[in-house]
Amino acid sequence: MSSEKVYVIGATGNIGTKVVRDLLAKGVETTIYVRSAEKSKSLFGESKLLNVVEGDYADMTKFKASIPGHTRLFLVIADLDNMPALKEEIAADAYEGGVKQIVDLSSRFAQFPWKTSIIGEAHHLAEERIYALALKHKRNVVTLRPSRFHANHLWVDNPTIKAESTIYDSNEDHMKLEWISTDDIADVATLILTDPTEVHGNRAYPLIGDSVDGPTRASYFSKALGRTITYKYVDPRDKYQTLLKSHIPPQIALDLATVQTFDPPTLIVPILLGRPYETLESWINKNIAGFQ
Repeated sequence: MSSEKVYVIGATGNIGTKVVRDLLAKGVETTIYVRSAEKSKSLFGESKLLNVVEGDYADMTKFKASIPGHTRLFLVIADLDNMPALKEEIAADAYEGGVKQIVDLSSRFAQFPWKTSIIGEAHHLAEERIYALALKHKRNVVTLRPSRFHANHLWVDNPTIKAESTIYDSNEDHMKLEWISTDDIADVATLILTDPTEVHGNRAYPLIGDSVDGPTRASYFSKALGRTITYKYVDPRDKYQTLLKSHIPPQIALDLATVQTFDPPTLIVPILLGRPYETLESWINKNIAGFQ
């Protein structure tokens, strides 16, 4: 059994769930903070290594009481409006409770200029607040900055792939968008949480796993589905209006319609994990049932 004791906030999302399962498989005692203990049973089953704390973000009393004795914290918050304040509160309680390392799931968008992206700004502010606390307590925070998830296709593009055999996007045909597998993100997080803390210090890791243009994306779906899927460029304003009709909040819709992420894959997974990233094509083939 590992001498580390890891606390996970955000255990029921795709990334958090894989991190928890992998930590348990490695013999790491793990505590999860969840709204529903019953839901956690369906995800993780029974394990002597798993501790479940039931609570919510409105009252973090149970988290503060249960964090002492833990050495690491994996932190995932999806609430953009309250993210900086929530992460600051959680990080303060964690460091004061003895946690020596926080692994924080941030976003590639945090690297954009100040206030140019609502998604990026929430993550940027949260990063700064956690880092200030890490310096104050002489502890560590490792920041993960993943780009667009492969899994975004399930909610952004799936409706038009099914109904119209078309992917619509506001990037011209030659533009290669950045993508990353949530499994790769989880594997990097698990590695950091089980490595000696000095290996990663206070690094920030940009995670870009694949770089693919629109027509190529469409060709992957065509091959996997056995029918022709086309890619169609649309004006960014049309993309924005379409997202609004799908009830996506205006500021997030503006990000999705205008933010440009065209960098090549980073070297983090090949170096740290000793293997290639999962490609978008591989991910589509594994998850094609969700698009049929």
